Amino acid sequence: MSQPETGLAAGNYPAAIVWDLDGTLAESAPDLTTALNTVLEENAHTGHDLAAVRNMIGGGVPKLIERGFRASGAPLDPHAVDALVPRFMEIYSACATDNTHLRPQAREALEHFQQAGVIQGLCTNKPISVTRQIVAALGMEAYFGSVIGGDSTKCRKPDPLPLQTCLEQLGVSAANAVMIGDSGADVGAARSAGVRIILVPDGYSSAPAETLGANYVLRDLSELIDAYPSLSPHN
Repeated sequence: MSQPETGLAAGNYPAAIVWDLDGTLAESAPDLTTALNTVLEENAHTGHDLAAVRNMIGGGVPKLIERGFRASGAPLDPHAVDALVPRFMEIYSACATDNTHLRPQAREALEHFQQAGVIQGLCTNKPISVTRQIVAALGMEAYFGSVIGGDSTKCRKPDPLPLQTCLEQLGVSAANAVMIGDSGADVGAARSAGVRIILVPDGYSSAPAETLGANYVLRDLSELIDAYPSLSPHN
Protein backbone atom coordinates (compact mmCIF):
# COMPACT_ATOMS: atom_id res chain seq x y z
CA MET A 1 0.00 0.00 0.00
CA SER A 2 1.41 3.36 -0.93
CA GLN A 3 1.53 6.10 1.67
CA PRO A 4 -0.55 9.27 1.25
CA GLU A 5 1.42 12.12 -0.28
CA THR A 6 2.56 14.82 2.08
CA GLY A 7 1.89 18.07 0.27
CA LEU A 8 -0.26 19.93 -2.19
CA ALA A 9 1.08 21.88 -5.15
CA ALA A 10 -0.86 24.76 -6.66
CA GLY A 11 -2.48 24.45 -10.06
CA ASN A 12 -2.16 21.51 -12.42
CA TYR A 13 -5.89 20.80 -12.48
CA PRO A 14 -7.21 17.52 -13.90
CA ALA A 15 -9.58 17.41 -16.86
CA ALA A 16 -12.29 15.91 -14.65
CA ILE A 17 -13.14 15.43 -10.99
CA VAL A 18 -15.55 12.69 -9.97
CA TRP A 19 -17.09 13.18 -6.54
CA ASP A 20 -18.63 10.75 -4.10
CA LEU A 21 -21.83 12.02 -2.46
CA ASP A 22 -22.49 10.74 1.07
CA GLY A 23 -19.87 11.90 3.54
CA THR A 24 -17.94 13.78 0.84
CA LEU A 25 -20.24 16.46 -0.56
CA ALA A 26 -23.38 15.81 1.47
CA GLU A 27 -24.11 15.19 5.12
CA SER A 28 -26.86 12.63 4.57
CA ALA A 29 -26.44 10.51 7.69
CA PRO A 30 -29.36 12.11 9.60
CA ASP A 31 -31.94 11.06 7.01
CA LEU A 32 -30.32 7.66 6.47
CA THR A 33 -30.50 7.16 10.24
CA THR A 34 -34.22 7.95 10.22
CA ALA A 35 -34.90 5.43 7.46
CA LEU A 36 -32.75 2.68 8.98
CA ASN A 37 -34.18 3.09 12.45
CA THR A 38 -37.74 3.06 11.12
CA VAL A 39 -37.10 -0.26 9.37
CA LEU A 40 -35.46 -1.68 12.49
CA GLU A 41 -38.32 -0.56 14.73
CA GLU A 42 -40.92 -1.96 12.32
CA ASN A 43 -39.16 -5.30 12.75
CA ALA A 44 -39.06 -5.04 16.57
CA HIS A 45 -35.37 -4.14 16.82
CA THR A 46 -33.61 -1.25 18.50
CA GLY A 47 -32.36 1.61 16.36
CA HIS A 48 -28.97 3.32 16.45
CA ASP A 49 -27.72 6.81 17.13
CA LEU A 50 -26.35 9.06 14.40
CA ALA A 51 -22.69 8.41 15.25
CA ALA A 52 -23.16 4.66 14.92
CA VAL A 53 -24.99 4.91 11.60
CA ARG A 54 -22.29 7.18 10.14
CA ASN A 55 -19.90 4.25 10.45
CA MET A 56 -22.35 1.89 8.72
CA ILE A 57 -22.79 3.97 5.56
CA GLY A 58 -20.93 2.90 2.44
CA GLY A 59 -21.53 0.13 -0.06
CA GLY A 60 -25.16 0.93 -0.82
CA VAL A 61 -28.53 0.44 0.83
CA PRO A 62 -28.28 -3.37 1.25
CA LYS A 63 -25.01 -2.98 3.14
CA LEU A 64 -26.51 -0.34 5.41
CA ILE A 65 -29.48 -2.60 6.22
CA GLU A 66 -27.18 -5.56 6.78
CA ARG A 67 -24.92 -3.61 9.13
CA GLY A 68 -27.82 -2.02 10.97
CA PHE A 69 -29.54 -5.32 11.74
CA ARG A 70 -26.29 -7.02 12.67
CA ALA A 71 -25.46 -4.21 15.11
CA SER A 72 -28.92 -4.69 16.67
CA GLY A 73 -28.14 -8.35 17.28
CA ALA A 74 -30.31 -9.59 14.43
CA PRO A 75 -28.09 -10.56 11.49
CA LEU A 76 -29.91 -11.15 8.20
CA ASP A 77 -29.15 -13.43 5.29
CA PRO A 78 -28.82 -11.77 1.86
CA HIS A 79 -32.38 -12.70 0.82
CA ALA A 80 -33.83 -11.08 3.94
CA VAL A 81 -31.76 -7.96 3.33
CA ASP A 82 -32.97 -7.71 -0.26
CA ALA A 83 -36.57 -8.10 0.89
CA LEU A 84 -36.22 -5.02 3.12
CA VAL A 85 -34.68 -2.75 0.47
CA PRO A 86 -38.01 -1.61 -1.09
CA ARG A 87 -39.42 -0.63 2.31
CA PHE A 88 -36.22 1.18 3.24
CA MET A 89 -36.32 3.10 -0.05
CA GLU A 90 -39.98 3.99 0.47
CA ILE A 91 -39.17 5.51 3.85
CA TYR A 92 -35.92 7.10 2.75
CA SER A 93 -37.33 8.65 -0.41
CA ALA A 94 -39.91 10.43 1.74
CA CYS A 95 -37.32 11.94 4.10
CA ALA A 96 -34.09 12.03 2.06
CA THR A 97 -33.89 15.83 1.97
CA ASP A 98 -35.36 16.64 5.39
CA ASN A 99 -32.02 17.05 7.16
CA THR A 100 -29.47 16.33 4.42
CA HIS A 101 -27.25 19.31 3.62
CA LEU A 102 -24.01 20.17 1.87
CA ARG A 103 -20.87 19.72 3.88
CA PRO A 104 -18.71 22.78 4.71
CA GLN A 105 -16.97 24.24 1.64
CA ALA A 106 -18.65 21.74 -0.70
CA ARG A 107 -20.44 24.33 -2.82
CA GLU A 108 -17.39 26.55 -2.85
CA ALA A 109 -15.27 23.65 -4.13
CA LEU A 110 -17.81 22.72 -6.82
CA GLU A 111 -18.05 26.33 -7.94
CA HIS A 112 -14.28 26.76 -7.90
CA PHE A 113 -13.66 23.87 -10.27
CA GLN A 114 -16.58 24.74 -12.49
CA GLN A 115 -15.15 28.24 -12.92
CA ALA A 116 -11.72 26.71 -13.62
CA GLY A 117 -13.19 24.68 -16.49
CA VAL A 118 -12.87 21.29 -14.80
CA ILE A 119 -15.59 18.80 -15.84
CA GLN A 120 -17.28 17.27 -12.80
CA GLY A 121 -19.20 14.06 -12.21
CA LEU A 122 -20.87 12.28 -9.33
CA CYS A 123 -20.42 8.57 -8.56
CA THR A 124 -22.22 7.18 -5.53
CA ASN A 125 -23.51 3.85 -4.26
CA LYS A 126 -26.83 5.51 -3.39
CA PRO A 127 -29.68 4.49 -5.75
CA ILE A 128 -29.95 6.87 -8.70
CA SER A 129 -33.54 8.00 -8.02
CA VAL A 130 -32.82 9.35 -4.55
CA THR A 131 -29.40 10.59 -5.68
CA ARG A 132 -31.08 12.83 -8.26
CA GLN A 133 -33.61 13.89 -5.62
CA ILE A 134 -30.83 15.06 -3.30
CA VAL A 135 -28.77 16.64 -6.08
CA ALA A 136 -31.79 18.69 -7.12
CA ALA A 137 -32.75 19.67 -3.56
CA LEU A 138 -29.23 20.85 -2.81
CA GLY A 139 -28.95 22.81 -6.06
CA MET A 140 -26.07 20.80 -7.51
CA GLU A 141 -27.51 19.80 -10.89
CA ALA A 142 -25.57 22.38 -12.89
CA TYR A 143 -22.21 21.13 -11.65
CA PHE A 144 -22.33 17.55 -12.94
CA GLY A 145 -21.93 16.27 -16.47
CA SER A 146 -22.61 12.72 -15.30
CA VAL A 147 -24.42 11.28 -12.28
CA ILE A 148 -23.98 7.56 -11.56
CA GLY A 149 -25.90 5.83 -8.78
CA GLY A 150 -25.53 2.46 -7.14
CA ASP A 151 -28.04 0.92 -9.54
CA SER A 152 -26.85 2.72 -12.68
CA THR A 153 -24.49 -0.16 -13.51
CA LYS A 154 -24.44 -3.85 -12.61
CA CYS A 155 -21.81 -3.26 -9.89
CA ARG A 156 -21.26 -0.83 -7.05
CA LYS A 157 -18.01 0.70 -5.80
CA PRO A 158 -15.41 -0.65 -4.97
CA ASP A 159 -15.87 -2.24 -8.38
CA PRO A 160 -14.41 0.21 -10.93
CA LEU A 161 -17.36 -0.02 -13.35
CA PRO A 162 -19.43 2.87 -11.92
CA LEU A 163 -16.44 5.20 -11.98
CA GLN A 164 -15.43 4.05 -15.45
CA THR A 165 -18.99 4.63 -16.67
CA CYS A 166 -18.97 8.13 -15.20
CA LEU A 167 -15.68 8.96 -16.93
CA GLU A 168 -16.97 7.54 -20.21
CA GLN A 169 -19.99 9.82 -20.01
CA LEU A 170 -17.74 12.78 -19.21
CA GLY A 171 -15.44 11.91 -22.11
CA VAL A 172 -12.31 11.91 -19.95
CA SER A 173 -9.68 9.20 -19.55
CA ALA A 174 -8.70 7.75 -16.19
CA ALA A 175 -5.24 9.27 -16.48
CA ASN A 176 -6.72 12.76 -16.66
CA ALA A 177 -9.21 12.39 -13.82
CA VAL A 178 -9.31 12.52 -10.04
CA MET A 179 -11.85 11.03 -7.66
CA ILE A 180 -12.68 12.69 -4.35
CA GLY A 181 -14.34 10.47 -1.76
CA ASP A 182 -14.37 9.37 1.85
CA SER A 183 -14.18 5.59 2.01
CA GLY A 184 -12.38 2.39 1.18
CA ALA A 185 -14.99 1.77 -1.53
CA ASP A 186 -13.91 4.98 -3.24
CA VAL A 187 -10.25 4.02 -2.95
CA GLY A 188 -10.92 0.55 -4.33
CA ALA A 189 -12.88 1.84 -7.31
CA ALA A 190 -10.35 4.54 -8.13
CA ARG A 191 -7.31 2.31 -7.79
CA SER A 192 -8.87 -0.39 -9.97
CA ALA A 193 -9.82 2.19 -12.59
CA GLY A 194 -6.38 3.82 -12.57
CA VAL A 195 -7.72 7.10 -11.21
CA ARG A 196 -5.99 9.28 -8.66
CA ILE A 197 -7.93 9.26 -5.35
CA ILE A 198 -8.19 11.99 -2.71
CA LEU A 199 -10.13 11.50 0.53
CA VAL A 200 -11.81 13.86 2.96
CA PRO A 201 -10.75 13.13 6.56
CA ASP A 202 -14.11 12.91 8.34
CA GLY A 203 -16.53 11.10 6.06
CA TYR A 204 -18.46 7.87 6.46
CA SER A 205 -15.72 5.36 7.16
CA SER A 206 -15.13 3.31 10.28
CA ALA A 207 -11.39 3.27 9.49
CA PRO A 208 -9.27 6.44 9.54
CA ALA A 209 -8.95 7.98 6.08
CA GLU A 210 -5.14 7.93 6.37
CA THR A 211 -5.17 4.12 6.48
CA LEU A 212 -7.23 3.52 3.31
CA GLY A 213 -4.52 3.87 0.66
CA ALA A 214 -5.46 7.20 -0.93
CA ASN A 215 -3.01 9.39 -2.82
CA TYR A 216 -3.83 12.26 -0.50
CA VAL A 217 -6.01 12.94 2.54
CA LEU A 218 -7.32 16.49 2.75
CA ARG A 219 -7.38 18.72 5.80
CA ASP A 220 -10.90 19.68 4.66
CA LEU A 221 -12.55 20.66 1.36
CA SER A 222 -11.20 24.20 1.58
CA GLU A 223 -7.75 22.77 0.86
CA LEU A 224 -8.96 21.96 -2.66
CA ILE A 225 -9.64 25.63 -3.24
CA ASP A 226 -6.39 26.88 -1.75
CA ALA A 227 -4.09 24.40 -3.50
CA TYR A 228 -4.18 21.21 -5.50
CA PRO A 229 -2.07 18.05 -5.70
CA SER A 230 0.11 17.64 -8.75
CA LEU A 231 -0.97 14.93 -11.14
CA SER A 232 2.26 12.95 -11.25
CA PRO A 233 1.73 9.19 -11.68
CA HIS A 234 0.68 7.47 -8.46
CA ASN A 235 1.74 4.09 -7.13
